[in-house]
Amino acid sequence: MAEGEKRRKVARGLIIALAVLMLTACSNKPTDMRDTPVEKAGESKLRGLAAPLFSKGGSSAQGKITIYQKDDRWLLSVSIFGLPPGASYRVAFFDNGNCSSPNAFSAGKLWLPPDTPEGTRPDKWIPPFYAGTNGSLDAAVRLPNPGQHSEEVFRKRSVLVFAGDAVQELKPGVPNEVAACGVFDTIQALF
Repeated sequence: MAEGEKRRKVARGLIIALAVLMLTACSNKPTDMRDTPVEKAGESKLRGLAAPLFSKGGSSAQGKITIYQKDDRWLLSVSIFGLPPGASYRVAFFDNGNCSSPNAFSAGKLWLPPDTPEGTRPDKWIPPFYAGTNGSLDAAVRLPNPGQHSEEVFRKRSVLVFAGDAVQELKPGVPNEVAACGVFDTIQALF
């Protein structure tokens, strides 16, 4: 049997198998959707806000930071990859929801949520995080929420990840230790 003939037989067999699979899938009884609860417009089963992170200053850091309101606390969840293994990182909130500048200066000034006790340092409010040996960081921390505000106070605010133990004041055109920047917005469901 010639090589071309063998290929045609294999191709026919694959086409027949694919057709059988498609017919089997189409012949199944459709799902009855009458008992499926319908979500009202504007409502979401997921609560909280997420900030997809984008690398800054030549880093390769990417990931996501989420924040949820839980009673008298906020739960801050940090998931980042592409970091140097074992390095320390600080996370801080900034008043502008803008990460467009190369050094994240567009994020504005350090920001603390309303009703945060006077004297709280915005650069030390969140404890440091450490990257694992694989260059990823997965951690969560509970933060005080003295005014029992919802996570909405964080909407359209920036969250910055600084390499090292210090959070720096951002200046235009001046290099800094910002490894990643993101803006809090509604969590987008996949389906």
